[in-house]
Amino acid sequence: MRAKIIGYGVSGKAAESYLVARGIETVVVADANEKVASDYDFCVVSPGVPAEQICRENVPVVPEVELPFYCEPNLHPSCLIAVTGTNGKTTIVNQIFKMCNLAKEKTVLCGNVGIPVSRVANKINDAITVVEVSSFMLEQTRLLHPNIAVLTNITADHLDRHQNLENYRRCKAKIAAQQTRSDWLVVNYDDCNARLVGEEIEGSTSGPKVIWYSTKNVVVGYYIQNGYVWEKLKRRAKMLGTVNDLGGMAHTLSNALAVIAVGRYLGISTQIIWQACRYQQQPHRMELVADYNGVVFYNDSKATNMAATLAATRAIKIPTCLILCGLSKGQNYIELLQELPDTVKQIIVFGAIREPVMMVAKTLGLKNIVALSDLSSAVNRAIQIVQHPGVVLFSPSGSSFDQFVNYEHRGDEFRQVVLKLTGQLPQYSPPTDVNL
Repeated sequence: MRAKIIGYGVSGKAAESYLVARGIETVVVADANEKVASDYDFCVVSPGVPAEQICRENVPVVPEVELPFYCEPNLHPSCLIAVTGTNGKTTIVNQIFKMCNLAKEKTVLCGNVGIPVSRVANKINDAITVVEVSSFMLEQTRLLHPNIAVLTNITADHLDRHQNLENYRRCKAKIAAQQTRSDWLVVNYDDCNARLVGEEIEGSTSGPKVIWYSTKNVVVGYYIQNGYVWEKLKRRAKMLGTVNDLGGMAHTLSNALAVIAVGRYLGISTQIIWQACRYQQQPHRMELVADYNGVVFYNDSKATNMAATLAATRAIKIPTCLILCGLSKGQNYIELLQELPDTVKQIIVFGAIREPVMMVAKTLGLKNIVALSDLSSAVNRAIQIVQHPGVVLFSPSGSSFDQFVNYEHRGDEFRQVVLKLTGQLPQYSPPTDVNL
């Protein structure tokens, strides 16, 4: 057997190690256009390789996320849980992993969290396997069969690769392509695009059972009403616990409902589910950095698309200065600037999105926005213009690759600049509805 690997990042290297360990000869190319001297039996693609680059392959194309299942047909997790969506998926898979560990279940976490599936293939058999799956990973999937899949939301993101929202939505919907009537698809009812996917599958005769979750509506599934979390799978609803015991904000409660659905599917006790779902601050996700003379600084560098930025701004109830930056993913910034809540009093923008954002701002007649050159200048300006009580929110809405290595690097730089300019010590208390 001989395999061609396209792409040699984290996924490509893990795929190579996996194949070599099984005696399969490999040849690695940077992209699909590179010629290979001799024949190969199948092709392994990394998530970063676009579909159009591999359309000319005349052998089976296997995405890295499916490689162990392609090479080992008898590989069977005790339960395969796959999570996708524009936002929230990393939080959800980590909470599911924590929940299963608290329940003392053999569990593997992998996928888009930075752990290629082929790297942990030897741990998957008979284990609860939790996979975060991006749209890039789903593009080529043919084998991925989750027993329970979660679709968090679908908003404009990665349109530079998928061209339009409809193509992006189709990629996300592929998470349920191999599911059967005995499987669950857990869908966020509050997101219109995710709901559309769920309704299409719900209307099919062969797809999975659709379980909804919502922070706003009574649904067949899991919802919030009068401060309580409810489960309604049969005729009668059952109260599971209180919202106060979960903590967090609207979007974190939505994530918790998805985890609760998975926990109930697995038969895990309510006490353990709540323990795993309880809100905990994570770096670069509404992370409190400093409180300087009544002005609070939040690092939300993980917000790499407009929907994440909008969720962050809507969680804050006092005057806010929003700092935007990064590379656009084909997003139309008129949607962001028109939808910002009234609490956003000033906007500062730098980086690659500076010009498109300022063009939209001019079209809309916005006067409360300024373009600057870099992060330090943006923070310095924010300190000068924000009055207490107020918030400086670093929620970029674009990817980090114009000026930073990744979103973590970007968030670390924001934290360091804020602490240097304010002379403050780091803050570690999590954001709550009280201080937002």
